Amino acid sequence: MTKLQDLLRTDPDEEPFELSQRLLTRLQGFVPEPEGRELIEASFEWVDDFELEEEAQKRVDEQINEAWSMFVLLTAEERVWFYDKMLAVLEKETFCEPESARKTAKLAELFALRKASLESSYALRGELRLNHGRVLSLLGRWVGQAAALAPDAPVRQGLSRAAAAVFEIYFNHPHYMDDDDLRSEAAGLLPELIRAFYPACSPLHVYLLGYHDRYMVELAELIDFYMKLELPKERKGKAYLGLAKAFMGEGAPALERGIGPVLDILAQRMPAWTDAQFDEFIDTFVYYPLLRQPLLQIARSPDRRLVLDLVAGQNRQTDLERQAAQTLREANRVVARIAADTMPSGEGGVQFRDFNFKLSVIEELMYKQQVLQPRFDIGVFVQEYALREISIAAEGDRPIPEIREYFERLVLTEQDLAHVTKLVVAGGQQVHHQIVPFGSGEDGYFDVHSLEDLCHLPNLRVLQAIGLLKADPSPAIERGLILIQE
Repeated sequence: MTKLQDLLRTDPDEEPFELSQRLLTRLQGFVPEPEGRELIEASFEWVDDFELEEEAQKRVDEQINEAWSMFVLLTAEERVWFYDKMLAVLEKETFCEPESARKTAKLAELFALRKASLESSYALRGELRLNHGRVLSLLGRWVGQAAALAPDAPVRQGLSRAAAAVFEIYFNHPHYMDDDDLRSEAAGLLPELIRAFYPACSPLHVYLLGYHDRYMVELAELIDFYMKLELPKERKGKAYLGLAKAFMGEGAPALERGIGPVLDILAQRMPAWTDAQFDEFIDTFVYYPLLRQPLLQIARSPDRRLVLDLVAGQNRQTDLERQAAQTLREANRVVARIAADTMPSGEGGVQFRDFNFKLSVIEELMYKQQVLQPRFDIGVFVQEYALREISIAAEGDRPIPEIREYFERLVLTEQDLAHVTKLVVAGGQQVHHQIVPFGSGEDGYFDVHSLEDLCHLPNLRVLQAIGLLKADPSPAIERGLILIQE
């Protein structure tokens, strides 16, 4: 009979689910301090993988976790005691005996599990900050201990599970906004931890790797590590596929930060890979993250096309390399076709020296006189543009490259320009808000620095300059234009 069974006065044959339910019920009510702490310590000793079916074990785990949550919400003093006691138990584990290693792994997993209520998770923020150095020291010790264990050592699975779980407290215990300093410091240990305990690591560890100050370098080095790991893909752990998604998937951090630094390192590592490793990279890191419309996703991302370009340039002559090269060719054709459908040709017409002067002319012809058709509307453009998803909300405070390119390529003929008799050079024009939807017009981005392009406007009579004209006005004066400056 265990101590927990004795404290709860249960039958020795009571099932884990019933016992965990009794623990939860007891801690939900008022519990005097000595009794509450006794119950918590006894539960630490009792938790285990109880050889239950997965769903049954999950229900037991959740009830234990909720019981602990009730306890840590009682008082700040109890939280301090709980955190200290838990870390003390983990620190005492030597990982020399398989059964003890297994029980400690389960204890660590329940400790790291997101608490039954967000309130209890946030309640532990202060304790993690207080014990941050202690946690990192424990994890560092475990990483060092792994180096001394054979890959098939009976205790290694327990050590891997425990280390992977304890690191997850940096996701589950801090506040999601205010504790990035802890995550950043802890992330420095992650590359070593993933290499040591990859079977137990998950996509959550890959996410937390994003806090590493050398993220792109470490991402590339971990890809190389996994490629050289002589194991079937299914034995490389869940973090392996998470890494692939972080590299090439939808919303991948590597793509958002610019994949160039990763590819620079991979270009140095790839020649040492076997053909089998090279093909596994293509299958796992190129095609697996893009199961949904891969061709369109590659076409919409210049960085993804850079990955395929690197792969195709290795001249391995494997079937998957040929497939990747064909995918790149098809993607480039899609890019050309979409560009032709959504962008002006840019061929012919008058060439302007000052792009911002051209924008003032477009404002006059497209938005005032409406003789230049079709009238450009950013809302319509972003809905129809297929090469990437443009978010006005996220990008509207700066120039959107594709919108600027549209106006750069927009052809203005001599016949169009003959309609211009008055030109206003000013901030806040409609054309400016197409390129920078939330721009103030006061940052100098649309300043006009040259009036050389006046020669393209033979019928111009009036030039009104409000703020943006930074050019010498003498060409307008010499031509006899009515110049209005404010």
